[in-house]
Amino acid sequence: MKKFLITTPIYYPNGYPHIWHAYSSFIADFFARYKRLLGYEVKFSTGNDENSQKIVQQAQAEWKDIMEYLNEMGQKREWVWKHLQISYTDFIRTTQENHKHLVQEMLQKSYDKWDIYEWEYKWYYCVGCEGFKTEKDLIEKNWALVCPDHLTKPDVITEKNRFFKLKNYQAKIENFYKKCPEFLLPEYRFNEMKSFVNGGLEDFSVSRETNKFWIPLPFDLQQVSYVRYDALFNYVTVSRESWFRDNNTQIVHILWKDIARFHSIFWPAMLMSVEYRLPDTEFVTGFFTVDGQKMSKSLGNVIDPVKVVDDYDRDALIFNLLYDVPIGADWDFSVERLGNLYESMLIGWRGNLVNRVTSLCKKYWITAWKINKKKREVFKENNNSKLVQYFEDGWDGSKIEEAYLKKADIKWYLDDWYQLVQRANEYITHAEPWIKYKNEMTKDDAIADLQFLLYIVKNIALFSAPILVNWFKKIQAIFGNEEFSEINSEVNNANSPFKVVFDMEDFPVNLDPKIIYQKKEEEKKL
Repeated sequence: MKKFLITTPIYYPNGYPHIWHAYSSFIADFFARYKRLLGYEVKFSTGNDENSQKIVQQAQAEWKDIMEYLNEMGQKREWVWKHLQISYTDFIRTTQENHKHLVQEMLQKSYDKWDIYEWEYKWYYCVGCEGFKTEKDLIEKNWALVCPDHLTKPDVITEKNRFFKLKNYQAKIENFYKKCPEFLLPEYRFNEMKSFVNGGLEDFSVSRETNKFWIPLPFDLQQVSYVRYDALFNYVTVSRESWFRDNNTQIVHILWKDIARFHSIFWPAMLMSVEYRLPDTEFVTGFFTVDGQKMSKSLGNVIDPVKVVDDYDRDALIFNLLYDVPIGADWDFSVERLGNLYESMLIGWRGNLVNRVTSLCKKYWITAWKINKKKREVFKENNNSKLVQYFEDGWDGSKIEEAYLKKADIKWYLDDWYQLVQRANEYITHAEPWIKYKNEMTKDDAIADLQFLLYIVKNIALFSAPILVNWFKKIQAIFGNEEFSEINSEVNNANSPFKVVFDMEDFPVNLDPKIIYQKKEEEKKL
């Protein structure tokens, strides 16, 4: 069986999750649900990055024991993701014992290969970024050098730390990029990383000597693992024991652009050092802004995704985020835009289509969909949606993987889906089955139109299943298709229900049983 590992960034639990966290988690959730739908065994990992300086500071600010604080935040994060219906299989916390042991094992392997050495240095350190900076990484504001993302003055750190020999992996990383031209997407983000590598790599710190809370180095107990090194290995912790790192597993990371350098340069070198396979693809998201400023807890300009979901709907939020924002792009979030999109596209065009079709089917006792090849060809005419080409019996879902999932073209997928909704509304308006049904000469054609429209609604629902999960549940109730329940399942399934459903030309619609009985009585009289 094909296997699929999808991961989100692991988030710092020093505050409540905001909509930027939800965005990257929604992207991963889309992939996880789609791959399950296509028959993959899926491991979907998210979690908390707990071994960081900002966590220690936040726990101290709240006068709490560090682990007490982390346990509270871990429970809160899991509650938020479940409220947003994020279908993860693993929630990792980097204070777990199995993660601690794995990180120490990886450090020892690299140390034994002479890839780690000791060096005393002086550098800038931004607590908000949990990262070291050079002067060229900073900007000047009010006569001081500050971090461009957090607008805070970095600490000046002088320490004797352990460093990883990244320079030794320069050629290997360059060769890896050539062999895997779609390792990092979108392409312009990959070009940024290539340019950085071409400028010459510098060794990086893997330890600190001033914080005793983190994971001790197995070969130097006076030092602890630097959070950037420890955090990246969470992907191995969740996958190694379950064998989601073999050659049958497709490995995909979803990450933010401010951690792209660590994931696309440092992480491959770290994996090469311990002789572990590298991920297949990393998708980089952009920043969310409010009034032009990067969304950040430290700046107090974050949007609560739970409140947005409660005010509107989970489907509204994920549709807005994935429809409006191409992968990698920066974006200024607007609740007003979300509301307009929800009202016009989901409640309006989509809701109008389903209401018209199901109401007419109930009125005229249409209880089954049928594929009408002639009407299908008419529907395809002047339809720019690439999805319309998949309106075929026994469609192979691998075509969708190639067309949309390979490069995370989720925005274009939803754009094509919405074109189907609009085209279906135009079809029913032009066909006028409510008029044709009243005329005996055209009654059969009206019935054929409605049966075909049920088929269209079924397909539209299938294509939206990995995203509009609440709406899909409603469609599932209307159509009464037991196979549909597998599509929306949050557990792995071995067989793709897509093939099952697309091979069926007729299937009962779960309409009012009184109407079905009336139809049978009418047929008896005739």
